[in-house]
Amino acid sequence: MGATVDGFKATHQAAAGLLGQIDSQSGQERANTLNSLKEALLAHVGEENKVISEAIAKSDDESFKSAGQSFIDELGKIAETALLPFFGKYSSADAVDSDDFANDFGGIKGALADRIAFEEGKFYPELEKLGY
Repeated sequence: MGATVDGFKATHQAAAGLLGQIDSQSGQERANTLNSLKEALLAHVGEENKVISEAIAKSDDESFKSAGQSFIDELGKIAETALLPFFGKYSSADAVDSDDFANDFGGIKGALADRIAFEEGKFYPELEKLGY
């Protein structure tokens, strides 16, 4: 594995750990951990975008270039339509203890698990072929 892909996978593991902590927390502690998750995910998305844009520029493989651009576009949509609204809605201790939180959090957890599985199973192997 390349160092970049290893780093991405380590970030995924850290995010999974934070998701697990959030389940067992409440109040301000939960809000703080949720904020840590937000910061980690947004930094991760930014780094992925940077690396994938670089890989697209280096690659002569049109299929990879198309897949890479789709990957970046999807990440942007996920952040804009799901992650940022979720984190905005649940930014306070009262909000993370509301009745809606558990349902919304379950949806976010499932979506993140699916996305991580896709990235690690389908896309990261392509990055590794390019030396990342």
